[in-house]
Amino acid sequence: MPSNIPATTIRIDPEVKKEATAILDELGLSMSTAVNAFLRAPVRKGGLPFEMRVKAPVPDGKTAR
Repeated sequence: MPSNIPATTIRIDPEVKKEATAILDELGLSMSTAVNAFLRAPVRKGGLPFEMRVKAPVPDGKTAR
């Protein structure tokens, strides 16, 4: 990565980081590459690359209260 790109510090739950790193290693990706890929997605899509919900759907298709 070019040296003119500033470093960014983020806090990550240690267990999540461990599990994610294991998966990324299998994919041949560094954490930095994965985070950059994730951050490019909202730029491309104009929002997060997945849906975010606060209520879980119930079997009949209605939203739980």
